[in-house]
Amino acid sequence: MAVERLTDDILIEILSRVPAKSLCRFKCVSRHWLSLTTDPHHRKKLPQNLAGFFNSRDIEEEPILVLDLVLHFTRAPGCRRCPLMHPVLGFLPCRMWVGILDCCNGLLLCRRYDILTYGGEYSYLVCNPATEKWVQLPDSGQSNMMGIARLGFEPGVSLHFYVFELEQDRRRGSSLTRVAVYSSETGRWIHKYKGWNQGTSFRDHRSATVFLNGYLHFDTSDSEQSRCLAAVDTKGETWKHFSVPAGGLRKGYINQSQGCLHYANFQRGEDDDDDDDDAVRLVVYILENYGSKEWTLKHSVESSYVFGGIPVDIDRGFDWIAIHPNCNSIFFTLGQRDTTFMCYNMDLRQAKVIPFPAHRDDRPPYLPYVPVYSELQPLHT
Repeated sequence: MAVERLTDDILIEILSRVPAKSLCRFKCVSRHWLSLTTDPHHRKKLPQNLAGFFNSRDIEEEPILVLDLVLHFTRAPGCRRCPLMHPVLGFLPCRMWVGILDCCNGLLLCRRYDILTYGGEYSYLVCNPATEKWVQLPDSGQSNMMGIARLGFEPGVSLHFYVFELEQDRRRGSSLTRVAVYSSETGRWIHKYKGWNQGTSFRDHRSATVFLNGYLHFDTSDSEQSRCLAAVDTKGETWKHFSVPAGGLRKGYINQSQGCLHYANFQRGEDDDDDDDDAVRLVVYILENYGSKEWTLKHSVESSYVFGGIPVDIDRGFDWIAIHPNCNSIFFTLGQRDTTFMCYNMDLRQAKVIPFPAHRDDRPPYLPYVPVYSELQPLHT
C-alpha cells in the first residue's frame, strides 16, 4: 500500500490534522498506527479525545493548600490509560491556597490565595496538568469582589486562552452588570459595563458554561424567569440572548459536542412510539445556525432507556456531567448519597454504569478533561 511508504514523521503530520474522533478509529488500522498515536512524544501534535473527569469536593467555596489538594480522576469509557498529568497539581508553589473554578479543553482555572493572607485578596492562575506549566494572571481590578469566573480555550482555533469574570449586582437580584475578559495574547484585562438586559443573572456558580466559536455561553434567567442562554465574545463587545426549547421539566444543560452547541433537558409529552402520552423523555437539541437561533431536535428517548430501568427523581437524584465532545454520549450521576456514575449512548439508546472510585468528599461538579500537550507560550514551568 502507498501509505506503507510514508515515514512516521509524515504520517504523524497527516494524523495531526484529523478530528479526534477519526483519530480514535485510526488506532484500529494496525499495531503500528496504535503505537504511533499512543506514543507520549507524538501526543503533543495529535488531537486528543475525552480522557475522563476530575472529581473532588467543591473547592471553589473552600480553598485548600496545594500540598493537600488531590484531584481524583475517573477515566472515560474507551480510554485505556490515564493521561500523563500530575493529579495533585504538585507543580504549583506549595505556599498558596487554591480553589478550582473551571476546566476547558485541558486547562484549569484556579483562584489563588497566599498562605499568609488567606481570606483577603485573590488572583487567578491558569495551569496545564499535562505539561505542568502555569501562569498567574494580573489583577482584574476587582480582587475584593467574588465574581463568577470561567475559562475559554479552543486549541483547534488558537493557542491563546481567555478568562471571563462576570460581576453580579446583589441589590438587583444578582443581575449581571459587568464583564471583564483577560486575553493571554495581550496579557491585559478589558472591562465592559453594558450588554444584557437588567434581569439577566447567573444564579448558580456550578452551572455549566460553554466556550465555542469565540463566545462564552451560559444558562441564565431573564426578568420573567423564563429560561434562556446568554453569550458574550472575547472582547466584551457582542452580547447575545438565545431562547431554549420550551417544556423543560428541570434546568437544562448546555455543552459543546462535535463543533455544535447542545442543549439537553427532560420533557413530558406525546410520542408516536409510546402508549403513555405522559412519559418523561430526554431531549437533546443542537444550535446549528446562530443567525436564526433555531434549535434542531437531535435525539428524543423515553427516560427509562436513559436510566437503565432505575427509578429516578430527576429533581433530586440526577445531575448532568457532560456531553461527549466527539461522540453522541451523555454522562450523568444518579443518587444523592450513593452516587452512580453513568453514560448514555444516544446511537445505541443504551446506558451503562461507569465504575469510579468513591471518595467521601466527592460531589458535583465533575470537570471533563481533554489533555492538551501543545506548548502554550503564556504558560511557564
